[in-house]
Amino acid sequence: MDEDVARIEGLLREPLAAAGFHLETVKAVAAGQRRTLTVVVDLDESSAEPMSMDKIAESTRIVGDTLETVEIFRDKPYQLEVTSPGATRRLECPRHFRRVLGRRLDVSTKKENFKLDLEEVGEEAITGTDPARKEKRTVGIDDIVKAQVELKFR
Repeated sequence: MDEDVARIEGLLREPLAAAGFHLETVKAVAAGQRRTLTVVVDLDESSAEPMSMDKIAESTRIVGDTLETVEIFRDKPYQLEVTSPGATRRLECPRHFRRVLGRRLDVSTKKENFKLDLEEVGEEAITGTDPARKEKRTVGIDDIVKAQVELKFR
């Protein structure tokens, strides 16, 4: 199945990118005769908007159309799931942080936990305002143990 996943990733990357999406991961699971193919898609890093249901539907059409004519899992039936990483995903690389520019983050380093209103993202560090201290902070991405968007409910 690993060869199918690698081939699927190769097939999907370009058509998704052409439509403004980023292919996060492809995962295949087999349980007896049942197979599930899960494709995790996000908007490319030029967009800070959330992944809407319309965007999920659009990316699902692209994935479905691309895979329709390709033999996968030796043509055994499978269930296709197309999803987004979700609002609570861990932010781990510069691309993830760029997607949430302008948002408030919960950040944990080895030394402390704090909030950060994200303003800039570089390849090595992020910068923003600490709302508690009302001062700018720069944190190395490698120093971050965990970072997530703070969810606000209305």
